[in-house]
Amino acid sequence: MHDVTVLLLHAFPVDARMWDEQRAALEEAGYRVAAPALPGEPPEVGLDAWARRILPELDGDFVAVGCSMGGYLAFELWRQARSRVRALVLADSRATADSPEQQQVRDDTIRLLGEAGKRAFWEGMGPKLFSAGVDPGLVEQTRVHVLEQPITGLAAVLETLRDRPDSRSTLAEIDVPVLVLVGEADELTPPSDSEAMVAALPNAQFLTIAGAGHLSPLERPEEVSRALLAFLEDVVR
Repeated sequence: MHDVTVLLLHAFPVDARMWDEQRAALEEAGYRVAAPALPGEPPEVGLDAWARRILPELDGDFVAVGCSMGGYLAFELWRQARSRVRALVLADSRATADSPEQQQVRDDTIRLLGEAGKRAFWEGMGPKLFSAGVDPGLVEQTRVHVLEQPITGLAAVLETLRDRPDSRSTLAEIDVPVLVLVGEADELTPPSDSEAMVAALPNAQFLTIAGAGHLSPLERPEEVSRALLAFLEDVVR
């Protein structure tokens, strides 16, 4: 058993089940794995609150692996507990905060959830999560998982995303190894966002996942698992 925990931080609007394939591969390789549900129960608002809840639940050092929203939380975990962070993996994420226009979209989406419900929310967001060639069965499975989540939790996450800090100034401080990966067809956080992070990080590797959209660990689970295990083998001794 390795002496670090691999902390899998899921994207929005999915849940920790997005990591099922990677979790199995990591545990088979001898890693301790944690995959918390965000925003928690009862739902809290704010990356800082999420980090304060998660950190006491982890034993010792950890590698934070965040997809999209999970990447935003990885930055906050670094700010609160950098001495415990052995490495980071940032998948389909970015370091910038929401623009005023993006914040307005978050507010509109919260309003949509309250007025029209989760199905209308999914119809607006679901098609943006995947590449054009994705397996329809995977899309349907993801839809079911999203609709199982309470509106209160989805709204708390949207508030958190809307108000998250700009983490670009944090990038230069991250002196541990970082793997940045992104789906080639990611429309929500395109490869240019990942390239900008790599340019600002002192010790980063960059990987594009061919053909994948915004949820590359779901669309290309085996490829992402291989990349994650290879990275960990290099950085975890």
